[in-house]
Amino acid sequence: MKTRGFIYAVISAVLFGSAGIFVKEGYSSNFSPVDLLMLQYIIAGVILFLICLIRYKDSLKLTKTMFKKLFIQGAIFNTLMTVFFYTSFKYLTAAEATLLLYTYPSMVAIYTSLFKKSRIGYKKVVSILFSFVGSVLVLNLFSIELTRGIYKGIIYGLLSAVFYSAMNIYAEEIVEDVNELVITFYTTMFSLIVLFIFNYKFILKLSYVDFVSIKNALNLALFCEIIPLTLLYSAIKHIGPVSTSIISTLEIPSSAILGAVFLGEILSPIQIFGILIVVLSIIYLKKS
Repeated sequence: MKTRGFIYAVISAVLFGSAGIFVKEGYSSNFSPVDLLMLQYIIAGVILFLICLIRYKDSLKLTKTMFKKLFIQGAIFNTLMTVFFYTSFKYLTAAEATLLLYTYPSMVAIYTSLFKKSRIGYKKVVSILFSFVGSVLVLNLFSIELTRGIYKGIIYGLLSAVFYSAMNIYAEEIVEDVNELVITFYTTMFSLIVLFIFNYKFILKLSYVDFVSIKNALNLALFCEIIPLTLLYSAIKHIGPVSTSIISTLEIPSSAILGAVFLGEILSPIQIFGILIVVLSIIYLKKS
């Protein structure tokens, strides 16, 4: 395993773990999580375009084949993953929503093994199992009172995992040929276009946007999209989607810890134990 890819994946996971803080504080009854996501994409799109125009101008020109691939990655996989993930925050805590999203490493491993005929070593299987067990403990499933809202959140969370796994698997078809920042720019813009089509009333809601929403959208754009998504694509290039997805489960303890610090979400001893198991499973993967 290349150390650079490992480091990229770790940093990406920790930054993605901060999303719950900004999402939960960045929307209201008049400004939904999807509206916040669109504001985030607008800010990220402008920043990414300026960076790519200055540093990767030639890379912005795509072949028809690559254009189609990036359209699928952005308009379908990235859009549905983020919409379902952000919506799940309406019904679940930051840690609960993140756990459901991070059932995706097992989906990636199963797909890679069955359809790409790629051998998944037992050490990776052990890492997936331990990271999942640790994640369940972080979620503290046994103390959750299942309500109608919780069931909705679970459905949205699992759907976000399905499309996140598809996003990671499909990225292998792209990362070797296009710069990671350029990939992030195009996937962001394609996602924004799709969201505008289905949520065109967003324009009317801009009058409800306050400074807090703008600040959180900017934080999301920088620390939960541009930087971690670019690093995610770089990690996939260096170590592949399976190892990257396993390391990405670090987002769960990151989300739980940040939720406790900034949102007042209390961590029980069993959740702390779960965090340790997830961290140890990642260390075991690195050493293997």
